[in-house]
Amino acid sequence: MSSFPESASRLEGLEAGLAALQSENYPGAIAQLSEFLASASDLDQPDALKARIGIIRAKIQSGQTESAIALCQELQHSQNEQARAWATQTIAKLTPVETGFVPIEPKQKTRRKRVQQAQPIQQVQPIQETQESSSASSQAALAQPEKTQHVWQNAGRAQRWQPLRRLNPARLQWAEMGAVVMLFLTLYGIWSAAIAASWFWFRVQRWLNLSPLIPEGEVPALGLGLSLVIAFIASPWILDAILKQFYGLKPLSTAALTRHSAESSRLLQRFSQQQKVPIPKLRILPTQAPISFTYGCFPKFARIVVSQGLFDSLTEEEIAAICGYELGHIAQWDFIWMSLIAVALQIPYILYQQCAIASDSLKAIRIQNAFSTKLFQVLSAVASIISALSYGCFSLFRYSGLWLSRQRIVYSDRQACNLTGNPNALARALVKIAIATDETIQHEKQTPAVLESFELLSPISYRSATTLASLFKHLPISTLFQWEQANRNRIELMLNQSHSLLGIRLNQLMNYCQEWHITPEFEIDSSVVENRKRNLVELAPWLGLMLGNAIALLLWSIAYLLHSRGIYQLNWLASDYSLFTAFSLIGFGLGMLVRFNRFFPESQTEQTHLIRFLTQPTLTPIDSPKIRLEGRLIGRTGTRNQLGQDLILQTESGLIPLNYCSQFGAIGNLFYRFPIGQPVVVTGWLRRNATPSVDVETLHSRSLLRSGHQTWSVAIAMATILLGLLQIL
Repeated sequence: MSSFPESASRLEGLEAGLAALQSENYPGAIAQLSEFLASASDLDQPDALKARIGIIRAKIQSGQTESAIALCQELQHSQNEQARAWATQTIAKLTPVETGFVPIEPKQKTRRKRVQQAQPIQQVQPIQETQESSSASSQAALAQPEKTQHVWQNAGRAQRWQPLRRLNPARLQWAEMGAVVMLFLTLYGIWSAAIAASWFWFRVQRWLNLSPLIPEGEVPALGLGLSLVIAFIASPWILDAILKQFYGLKPLSTAALTRHSAESSRLLQRFSQQQKVPIPKLRILPTQAPISFTYGCFPKFARIVVSQGLFDSLTEEEIAAICGYELGHIAQWDFIWMSLIAVALQIPYILYQQCAIASDSLKAIRIQNAFSTKLFQVLSAVASIISALSYGCFSLFRYSGLWLSRQRIVYSDRQACNLTGNPNALARALVKIAIATDETIQHEKQTPAVLESFELLSPISYRSATTLASLFKHLPISTLFQWEQANRNRIELMLNQSHSLLGIRLNQLMNYCQEWHITPEFEIDSSVVENRKRNLVELAPWLGLMLGNAIALLLWSIAYLLHSRGIYQLNWLASDYSLFTAFSLIGFGLGMLVRFNRFFPESQTEQTHLIRFLTQPTLTPIDSPKIRLEGRLIGRTGTRNQLGQDLILQTESGLIPLNYCSQFGAIGNLFYRFPIGQPVVVTGWLRRNATPSVDVETLHSRSLLRSGHQTWSVAIAMATILLGLLQIL
């Protein structure tokens, strides 16, 4: 019975040694970890391997290179294959080259970089457990999904390279024009909806025998167009003001950039000379979220924004690769249109945030006076409604920039490679940004506002970053992107995504490496055969729509043929084109009902393994399994999350977004308070899209919340059918 306290004491010694290593107390780390090893019965146990690798790292950092090499040579005889591979790679790095230089990692490392380097110690797993551990922590570790150790190869770059062939700019130009047109139409539609609402309110007042003012009946199209032109010209200064006021934007000098990445400074100067434009103004955001984006109305007024988290997450050449990526946007001139869209996004997003904060503040006020309390409650409700409407406008404006955001990535990735000759660095940077983004969300227990509001301008989407980071912990890179390589629905599932699939981007970057005869950083398995077979149930709503159109066309053709032969009884069919709309609506609604049982299966999987589901290449939204997950619910609190827009389940396997819809729809969400920060049990349907999520059926914490996804699916189908029937009648 006394073994448990002794085991716990030994584990405390291990944790103390690793903590000393991370705090750069290398002598203390060596002493603590050596003491732990002295009492270890098996040097190939997971904890012992952590200690051995920790001692080697401490000796490297303290300059004891020969001793570190000797310990690595001992580690090469370990029974653990991953530990042997790590030791071999470390010896290769530490072996002196002909000049006598030994590449020792600098001591001036940020906290994030030290944590990144310490992670592989925790991920080393034994090939086979030969003894049962009596400690509770060991049993918990065995219950978790098996983790995979990833060793960065730090593959090289091209020393001399022929620039990649220039892509046809037509697709990018079409996307730019489409984005501007969609932005105008979205603004026009929102204004039209506001006019329709004012007329509805006018009729309500007339019905109540009031004397309302007659609302405006026309949309000021010319005024909207002029406002977009003004926003375009003023976009750099508008975004400057927003970033300074709400996100703490500060200037970044070239000298400060040089301290983090001298290659980036040289790249900026060379690009400026080649393009004959001023060096873009540099800005930095004091956030740990890894961020970079470019905005401005012309190259002369371009700004490149990075975050402290980006510097902390990437190496010098990876920072330069991201810098080249941002310069690619300037070279292609696509950043000017994204700046206009960014302005359109920021205005409603800031309104959403500030009204939500005001609503929570007003709600928290407690006064003895009953009238004042009621007044504050009414004002809080008004601010809450404005916040919800503003977020809705933000979501609509976001759709206008999706196509351009996806298209411009292809050109900028290619331009970054041409500028730096280093596709491997860009590939590593994208993966590390995804991992650091996931770490930031887990640390802050919510999605940072800057990640959501500037998603379209960022190198990768924070939505897909959580999926990649979760899979990265458990799978080798070679099989990580099987779904993206082989799923038959990946193209259409990208339509509502802001960025191209990361697996496709990395595969293209590795192709650039092969073209330049560079050793690729990642070996991505592209041998998985794409499954092109489709289930007709999956297409039921669209098949119903086409069938409805076909029936309407058949009836119209019969009526027209009879009319041409002098039979006029069915003339009304030949002249009533609303039949096409009516039968299309009926067909679409019937298709939704046909698809319902397949879309919402009742049978629940007995044992849920989230990683296994996420890596199935054939999984589609129509094949969604019903699963049960346990974890902690994280996300924004209060009014900022009243629509359930930031609900994330934190599980042992990683983060998974949740989609919750109350029985009363989005309006019903306004009256719920989600159990943020509490342990929850979620049942629902896993939707394997480009960004996986779970459609919640039940969310159980201290109370039980039931979702209305099934109810609203049937309601929408029935409403569509009834609307079609009304048009016929």
